[in-house]
Amino acid sequence: MNYCMPKFTLCSSIVVFSISSVNLAIAQDNPSKIEIIEVTAQKRHQSINEIPMAISAFNSGQLEELGIEDSTDLATIVPGFNYSDTAFGPPVYTLRGVGFNESSAQATSTVGIYVDEITIPFPIMTKAANLDLERVEILKGPQGTLFGRNSTAGAVNYIAAKPSEDFEAGIKASLGNFETISGEAFVTGALSDDVNGRLAIKFINSNEGWQESVSRDDELGQKDKFALRASFDFDVSNKTSALLSINYHRDRSETLAPQAIEYVAAKAGGALNASFPVFGPILDDTVNPQLFPGNGNDITKADWTADRTPSLAHDMQSISLNVTHDYSETLTFVSLTAFHKFEDDGSEYERGGTAGVTAGYIRGLTGGPLDTLLGGSLKDYYEGHLHGDYATIPDDEFVPSDYVFQHGEIKSFSQELRLTKTLPESVWIAGLYYSKSNVDYHTTQDWGLATNVNILPTSGFGFNKLRNAIEQDTNTVAVFASADWYLSDKLTLTTGIRYSEDEANYDGCTEDIGGPGLALFNQFFFGGNDSGGEVNGCVTVLDFAGENQRLGKIKDTLDEDSLSWRLASHYQWSPSTSVYASYSRGYKAGSYPSLAAIEENQLDPVVQERLDAYEIGIKSLLNDGKAQLNVSAFYYDYKDKQLLTKKTIPVFRTAFTLGNIDDSYVKGIELDLQWLPLEGLTLNASASFIDSEVKSGDGFNQLGQSLDLSGSPLPFTSDFQANLLAKYEWHLSDDFTAFTAIDGAYTSEYNADFKANVEMTTLVADFIGSPVEVFIPPQPYQYDKRFTQDGYFIANARFGIESIKNNWKLFFWVRNLNDEYFVSTMVKNNEMIAAYPGMTRTYGVTLEKSFY
Repeated sequence: MNYCMPKFTLCSSIVVFSISSVNLAIAQDNPSKIEIIEVTAQKRHQSINEIPMAISAFNSGQLEELGIEDSTDLATIVPGFNYSDTAFGPPVYTLRGVGFNESSAQATSTVGIYVDEITIPFPIMTKAANLDLERVEILKGPQGTLFGRNSTAGAVNYIAAKPSEDFEAGIKASLGNFETISGEAFVTGALSDDVNGRLAIKFINSNEGWQESVSRDDELGQKDKFALRASFDFDVSNKTSALLSINYHRDRSETLAPQAIEYVAAKAGGALNASFPVFGPILDDTVNPQLFPGNGNDITKADWTADRTPSLAHDMQSISLNVTHDYSETLTFVSLTAFHKFEDDGSEYERGGTAGVTAGYIRGLTGGPLDTLLGGSLKDYYEGHLHGDYATIPDDEFVPSDYVFQHGEIKSFSQELRLTKTLPESVWIAGLYYSKSNVDYHTTQDWGLATNVNILPTSGFGFNKLRNAIEQDTNTVAVFASADWYLSDKLTLTTGIRYSEDEANYDGCTEDIGGPGLALFNQFFFGGNDSGGEVNGCVTVLDFAGENQRLGKIKDTLDEDSLSWRLASHYQWSPSTSVYASYSRGYKAGSYPSLAAIEENQLDPVVQERLDAYEIGIKSLLNDGKAQLNVSAFYYDYKDKQLLTKKTIPVFRTAFTLGNIDDSYVKGIELDLQWLPLEGLTLNASASFIDSEVKSGDGFNQLGQSLDLSGSPLPFTSDFQANLLAKYEWHLSDDFTAFTAIDGAYTSEYNADFKANVEMTTLVADFIGSPVEVFIPPQPYQYDKRFTQDGYFIANARFGIESIKNNWKLFFWVRNLNDEYFVSTMVKNNEMIAAYPGMTRTYGVTLEKSFY
């Protein structure tokens, strides 16, 4: 569990540590000067200061020292990069305010994630990408012209450590609080005259959870992760080489429980719903305020369904092959082939943030104090709450308020072919890209005793569980070209273009489990007649209110094409200072959701979004190479931003779906400084100023209110983030050095929901004149401040010693030193408004040892 956690939802850049927007390091041959590192952001090795874009880069040592366990942790060290947890597992990545807050397994990200230039197509696959790294590069802005998948926000490219001819090995072991032990190891060397190999493993286990139940003696948050990579470097001939990489990752960690803020009993159909809110007497925040830790400031307090342990069951395998052939000294051919397979064997997620109630409690309502209080009105109705799987469960078994089970499989294949031509006056790259993915996923949503799914408190008028069953096939074909033109010794012009065709084929519906859902839907939508549906079959209504109305499966296809480009210039103003300007256009393809769909239009796809990015920047070495200052300013014109929203449906009035915001913008300034003021002392400072706004668009907020969103900031966008790192190293003797470091990050407040600039909500009227008419009149509007995360500051510290002669390092570390309370996001999950907390204070000791 990372300690900055969620957010673009969260850390709208909570950089716990940032090595400038151009990561730099201290030069090994001259520790009083900054070393400018080389990156492959443009598919070839270049100095980071030569590339006309904002880039953050970090080497393996920096990532290890800062405790970066997976891709989600990058939110703690990269300005403007953010990560948020979701209720269904996949992380949401956001860069400079550009993200897609969608939690389906088949959801794609605005931020492309790559390992050695090979795309990892779905966010749910990305958490173990940082095993055994040489470095990581974070590229900001649209990246479609050179990287495999089109993306609007940017790209994260992990560069794995490669096999070497010489023998090397290393181990790292850590002990931390919550009974945590973790380790890493690698070994590399020649296997034959033409083959080098490298094997790396990584694991982390904790036997104690960090979240504490507010209703009982229980804990949650144990970690259980394992990753392995075997890579082989082949010298096929003097002109051809190949790199084969085989990867495996397993995650059985317990999942995060949200902190309850308020219980809001939902009423499907409005006043027509007479169902008794079973949780109401218990989840009254004036009677039991301790059950709502989201209103407090203890990051460890939460709750989840008693006798259940929300946890992951993820397995990921991949194999990739990189073949490089030099036709001549100036012409190189590269082939990148990859296959990924992700399996979910039964992950579980708590969404209600409450312990639930026992079946015996429900059965005990008849004749009990509550029944007496209500004049005996429950006598004939309480059994109506226990449908399907819950009809015959033992009295001591707990029934949740909102719980999720997932099973599924994702397979993905990609192939990229490209040529690079290097000439004195230019360097150009041209290529083809193809990918094919299949997502076959089942998500069971267990609403237990939620009021809005128990339509009337009598048998046959409710359901507890539904299963979203989807299969989505996606195909992408693209052709791209990019060129750097050396117009003079100082001026370089970059041009790039990409044409893509994307196709998504969808086959899915929401399925009944056990029969009660089918019975209810037949009653409401078909007047008690036979709909043709089957028990455990689809209950999604097709052609609603039409002649062919029926229950069934949705089959649909989304075809899109796009033309993206990049135009940039880089001018070397002086030997130590360069300036750049760029204009680029990027797209993110549309996709289908996986949601509980009562009516087929809930499963309409979201269409592709477009981003036009304008940026200028300066990169400058100062003070005779002892400091580096980088400044960039950008403006993003955002069309058809994809988002999770709601739409009107019969009976339940509103429900989640995907949608687009017509027009919005993001603009900002980023500053990064690294300075070596004294021998052994390194200072890093970063600041980010971002302003975002919806220019035009209508939609629903999390509370289901229909609004004109014009003037609203984009959710999860903090106006200001800043961080500072100070690290000091000194010699203890000829062999030993010591170091101490402290870093802190501040993130100003952000909103997890749209904050509309209106006084009244918008009229919602649909299905007028029908038995399931939806009519929600305009009401006074006031933004709910509970969806705002206040500004917060997080500090971290490290202290250690190193033996130069014996190649070992020992250091102590503390993360979230001040035990700051912060959350990744605030959401409305069914009947609960809840917050997903960040990580509490963690501390431990790490030992590293290298062998040569």
